[in-house]
Amino acid sequence: MRRRIARGGVTVAVLIACTLPQFSLSAPEAVSPGATPLGVWRGTSTCTDRVAAPACHDEAVVYEFTTGAQAGTVHWKADKLVDGQRATMGEMDLAYDAGEACWKAEFSSPRLHSVWCLVVDGVHMTGTGHLLPGKQIIRKIDVRKGR
Repeated sequence: MRRRIARGGVTVAVLIACTLPQFSLSAPEAVSPGATPLGVWRGTSTCTDRVAAPACHDEAVVYEFTTGAQAGTVHWKADKLVDGQRATMGEMDLAYDAGEACWKAEFSSPRLHSVWCLVVDGVHMTGTGHLLPGKQIIRKIDVRKGR
């Protein structure tokens, strides 16, 4: 770093411009790149409201996240472990919801209508499954990447 200050402040301005971090003025991305769930995650999915979801069972899970078909989405393949073997529970695409700061998807089947919200914190991911329309939390997810 130069110590000499030139007349008119030109050298100082150049030095400051060269030492500051680079900032982009382009539009922000819809996806938070440092918080993407891409990869394989293992852990648990536990029931939290057996009155609202009486058929719910606690599960050991393996989740695989890949790039989604649409820009800004990820594809979630959810498996549970049954007798040590993976059994697919379902697949869906999630998009990052900046307002809720989570990867979010709505899921509908003849038996269930729910919203899933997953939060990535490094190699740890937590999440919830809410029933619709009542918003009862029926599942809590706690998984770690690459275990």
